[in-house]
Amino acid sequence: MGLLIDRIKSITGLVQTWSEVAATRKIQVPGIGITVAYTSGDAFGSKFSIKVPKQGTISDAVFLDYDDEGLAKEIVLFSKDFTDTADNSAFDVSDRDLANCVGIISLTTFYNYTSNQVGMATPALGYVAPKGVLWGQFVTRGADNIAANNIPEFFLVISQ
Repeated sequence: MGLLIDRIKSITGLVQTWSEVAATRKIQVPGIGITVAYTSGDAFGSKFSIKVPKQGTISDAVFLDYDDEGLAKEIVLFSKDFTDTADNSAFDVSDRDLANCVGIISLTTFYNYTSNQVGMATPALGYVAPKGVLWGQFVTRGADNIAANNIPEFFLVISQ
């Protein structure tokens, strides 16, 4: 057993990693239509921007579902500002804007707590944001119908 522990120490001693981990501010999904019936593939709210380190890895995305729907969402992220799709319309970005897409975070795992839910994703999505900002928009993969005072919020956890 002692030999195995010494071997592990020598292996792990070869590589040292240091990273800073930070959470973005909590953001209310902007532009959500109250009591509007969404369909799968619709833009869910309007465009948002979020300050981030100029490069990093999004290790976690947390979606606070106060309306207790638990419906899958995608967060489409861009390194430059883009023309958003109108809320409750089929999500559609131009080819020019798509060229600046840094990735998509798929929120499909939800934890249900009586009157609300938490959506979690661990995308390990590396990005470069030259201006220290990412722009994005949500896309729903369900039939949301958000009640007043239940607008969802989200935040990202980023490692550098």
